[in-house]
Amino acid sequence: MSSSKLILLSLGTAISLLAVPAAWSQVAPAPVDMTGTEGVPPAQVDTDTGLQDIVVTANRQAQNLQKVSAAVQVIDGTKLKDQALTSIGQIFQNTPSINATSQPGGYSINIRGQGGDLPSGSAQGSVALEFDGVYNVLSQATTVGFFDVNRIEVLPGPQSTRYGPNADGGVVNVITNDPVLGSYAGNAALTVGNYGLVRGEISQNVPISDTLAVRVAGAAIHRNSFLEPGGGNAIGQSVRAKLLYQPSDALKIKLQYQWDHIGGTGAGVEPYGISKVAPYSGDSINDLYGNPWNHGDFSTNGVDADDNTASIHQQTVLGSLSYGFSSWAALDVLASYVKTSGKQTSCYAGGPPWLIGGDKTCYEYNEFAPFNQYSAEVRLHNAAGSAVVWNVGYYYFDYSRTTRNAAGSILGSTSGTTTNALFADVTYPVVDRLRLIAGARQSWDERRLRPNGLEQAFTLHPNHTDYRVGEEFDLSPTSMQYFTLTTGYRPGGLGGYNAVTNSSYSFNNEVNKAYEFGIKNRLFGNTLQLNADLFYYDQSGYQFQDAYHGYLAPGETTACAPGDQRPACAAQTFGLAAYSLGAEAQIRYSPTRSDVFGLSATYLKARFRNKQGTCATLGAPASSGACLIGYNDQGTDALLFVDIAGAVQPHSPKFAGTITYNHTFSFTSGAHLTLGGDVFHSAAYLVHPVQDSSGYSYQPGYEQYNLNASYSPASDKWSLSAYARNLSNYAVKQSTLPYTIIGDPLTVGATVNVHW
Repeated sequence: MSSSKLILLSLGTAISLLAVPAAWSQVAPAPVDMTGTEGVPPAQVDTDTGLQDIVVTANRQAQNLQKVSAAVQVIDGTKLKDQALTSIGQIFQNTPSINATSQPGGYSINIRGQGGDLPSGSAQGSVALEFDGVYNVLSQATTVGFFDVNRIEVLPGPQSTRYGPNADGGVVNVITNDPVLGSYAGNAALTVGNYGLVRGEISQNVPISDTLAVRVAGAAIHRNSFLEPGGGNAIGQSVRAKLLYQPSDALKIKLQYQWDHIGGTGAGVEPYGISKVAPYSGDSINDLYGNPWNHGDFSTNGVDADDNTASIHQQTVLGSLSYGFSSWAALDVLASYVKTSGKQTSCYAGGPPWLIGGDKTCYEYNEFAPFNQYSAEVRLHNAAGSAVVWNVGYYYFDYSRTTRNAAGSILGSTSGTTTNALFADVTYPVVDRLRLIAGARQSWDERRLRPNGLEQAFTLHPNHTDYRVGEEFDLSPTSMQYFTLTTGYRPGGLGGYNAVTNSSYSFNNEVNKAYEFGIKNRLFGNTLQLNADLFYYDQSGYQFQDAYHGYLAPGETTACAPGDQRPACAAQTFGLAAYSLGAEAQIRYSPTRSDVFGLSATYLKARFRNKQGTCATLGAPASSGACLIGYNDQGTDALLFVDIAGAVQPHSPKFAGTITYNHTFSFTSGAHLTLGGDVFHSAAYLVHPVQDSSGYSYQPGYEQYNLNASYSPASDKWSLSAYARNLSNYAVKQSTLPYTIIGDPLTVGATVNVHW
């Protein structure tokens, strides 16, 4: 065993031993109702003083958060609604272990350095985003789909033996509200804010009979562009309908349909889209501009934001069945179909290095023509309340995607993936305080690629066996220690075409072996929650895609140009060896019923290894032992290469932390006023593996400050909330090469909620 792993285990053991004496003297938290399965709301138990208990389904079972052997983070759906958090970047803006970036047509989620920035829809991500248990390789629902949300659960590390997508970097599970039998209740919310923000959402639960209920919810958003000139606004609408049929306690059937529409110049538009700016070195955009989002001296040569338009539709159909056979077993079946279609118009002023100079050029293309996705899962598991927690399941996933121009011709390559997997997991109590964990998974995948202009299709059939072992030990009624060793994999794939050999370039599987040691405590009369976690990730075949040009592809006579559609000039892919070593701490302290303090911090050392194996990079010159990555210099557009050995992984600040505080004023009338805020600090990090001398990929350390307030009258029929985010108006560099995307500016708004 390596020295770094020994250090992790030693530190974890020390923390556990230190926690035992104090933990044994504490009173156990109030019991939590843990009946039900996937759709369980985050049950919270009030006490006269102290913290509330939260029930989650992170391990595919309803369970007290403090009894889950993972560093799970939970975001309450009420926060999303009150603060109008409508995108991945906003939701995780100040979460230390998560670095979420906006991308053209989607997002990238990096947890503890795992993510890879793969373009949305190009391949499965290292971190899987699920809506109501459905993983979607695309991301259109993230533009407006965060409405009527119950909670969001974030699980770091491989989830191979519990979740179908087998994300080797983690799972983000968005759980929306289900219909409720016998309840006629509804909610409406309206948010207004700067940049012309108007966002509304509404939901209504209707009991049709004793066994049948319907819930209908919808949302719409309109917000002007953050960036001037150019940039993109946010326009979208979404509707979700759920039908629940529950003839008995044993049987539950749900049907769900969701329609999403992205319009305007929203997140799917190239080449501008979201807040994209010219490349800048280090922190110069904040140093040179009073308002980094207003570049009065940057000319787009006649390109206006209104020139770039999108109209993208996504439809999702979902059906699920849950049946309890007896007191020992239950069956869950889930099947879904996703269809995405629509077109975009993009305009740019041509000429390197960053579309500066030249004449205005516009083109129309159908990015999803078509996109179809199917998935299904059959899972047999223990009944609620069982001492032995187990799952056995089968998972199926298939998607295909084609992009066409206005004339109907295929652009780029047609791609697709099919996955079949069997997985199983069990947590077995050996004695009253000790539980052992064991799990396994076998995945069979097929990658498909048909290069543009060719009738020939190429296939690759990666497969992998993953496992999970570990233990949970109750140090006291309110303290638990756990250790897990889990593997996960992201299948290899195909990218680019070699005309000389008449073959497609391929890349290997990405495999993550994760060691995790943690402890969870409730102390001092249930007023202090202290959770700590140590982790070590050992990665092989790290997948990263980037688009660069200027190299001569095999079998071609002219070099690849920007946006080149020749099969040989497809996106370049390479695999690397990497590791992540770190520690997390999550603290909540409630000395009184009115005060809640919070601290969340992450230390992370994530690097590519000094010794790399075979590293295939298209267009790279011959080298001896070096692992070269290609990129275009943003100042000169010259094609350059850098040796990645020993480099820091992108989106991996060495330290990041958030301090929060909320105080509730309770009035004699029964009304409540809550005031709060948070301070977030991040150390410097890179947003791209290339450590260029100009510092284009370098994000210096920074702080952001946020405030919030909420008022509820005694009747609780309505509430008023207000928020202010990024008070310092600091522009955070989210991604770069070939352009730079910056995060949101100072945003303020107010939300009115009405309940009936």
